Amino acid sequence: MYNFNDILQNEYVIEYNLKGKKDYSEPKIYDAGGDLNKRWYVYYSYRDPKTNKLKRQPPIYKGANRFKTKAERYEILMAYKQALKKLLSKGYSPYENFKVTDAKIEKEQKKANKENNPAFKATNYTTIEALEFAVEQKEAYWSARAKITINGHFKRFVKWLKENDLDTIDIKALKRREIAVFLNSLKKYNKQRELTDEPVSAKTRNSYRTSLSLLFNQLVSDDILEYNPVKAIQKLKERPKTHKAYTDQQVKQMRDYMDKNDPYLRKFTQFIAYAFLRNVEVCRLRVKDIDLKNRRLYVQTKTEAQEVVPIIDNLAKVIKQMELHKYKPTDFVFTNKEQCGQWSTTEKAKTYFFYRRYADMKEALKLDEDQTLYSFKHTAASNLYKSLASEGKADEQVLTELMSFTRHKTKSQLRKYLRGIGASLAKDYSSKYTIDF
Repeated sequence: MYNFNDILQNEYVIEYNLKGKKDYSEPKIYDAGGDLNKRWYVYYSYRDPKTNKLKRQPPIYKGANRFKTKAERYEILMAYKQALKKLLSKGYSPYENFKVTDAKIEKEQKKANKENNPAFKATNYTTIEALEFAVEQKEAYWSARAKITINGHFKRFVKWLKENDLDTIDIKALKRREIAVFLNSLKKYNKQRELTDEPVSAKTRNSYRTSLSLLFNQLVSDDILEYNPVKAIQKLKERPKTHKAYTDQQVKQMRDYMDKNDPYLRKFTQFIAYAFLRNVEVCRLRVKDIDLKNRRLYVQTKTEAQEVVPIIDNLAKVIKQMELHKYKPTDFVFTNKEQCGQWSTTEKAKTYFFYRRYADMKEALKLDEDQTLYSFKHTAASNLYKSLASEGKADEQVLTELMSFTRHKTKSQLRKYLRGIGASLAKDYSSKYTIDF
């Protein structure tokens, strides 16, 4: 915490150069002995960087002589005098561009803040102390989901450091190789939360790498480390998880199954299919996020931004059946009580709740392994793409219309997505062959 002497010293350092000489004289008002027929102005001297001597600067009038009374002239010139003194005391110079001065002042202020902040006075941190400090600095800016993930990765890394007697060494002594050994040693947990001998997936390993890199970046920003050793560790190539689309027959089978066994799950999947939402985005929806009158759905995306999604007729019918007007604006649309209400648990637990219900249907209908709740979204995209294309529209027009539904930012992203789900395939090219195989 700063004390009065710290603040006073900072102001003194800014106002005086290192030689102890003041760079300017006190600004003064020239009033011509009270003669209103003569020009009044503010004058001062500033140290010439070439001669290192104080040099009188051009007077400052700024329209003061348009005023016809002494009181008015004193008032305007006093304001200029005080403003000039404030600028000079901060370090601004008539010999230097203000942008250059701004940069210098900002640099000096940061340096002074660090020198006077107790958090920066310690130069030696153990690995645990440094990483805990980084977490404290960054945690306030993380989303609730990020806090759970990054803190989990941090705790597992700390445990590994202790097991390998690396917890008390200086953070500067921790090498890239040792962090890489930790990442490569990560094993999966089973359902009983017991470690197995099976390595984690490339995606999980890369996620740990990202979390650690974020913490080490903070240590670099705080001048505790000169560089981030995690950056030199390469990411592993990930095998993206596929979510295979459903056939028309499978959609009918699931619809019949849900109508009979789990109508609530069907409503959940209809939000995914008709609004192109992710599972977690459906779980985040509150009553206040649904504007049925203006046909708008306000969705919190994975980047924590809010997007507006149109409510089409098919989805509007589903929403009307749910009678949202009976509930509080802050109530979640989907809960474990099969009606709107409060649901105090993590987003991961919420999505898993609906995944379990879906898993029962998946097992009963013997759906493919690669077919998931996400597949409802992909099936909807594939169906709309083929429907629009069948109308004889040009491919660019089809993509433009589809982008407004799927919320892809670019057509290239949408093309890649459609290829990935098998919606956009080459037409039959049999006639192009000139030989038979």
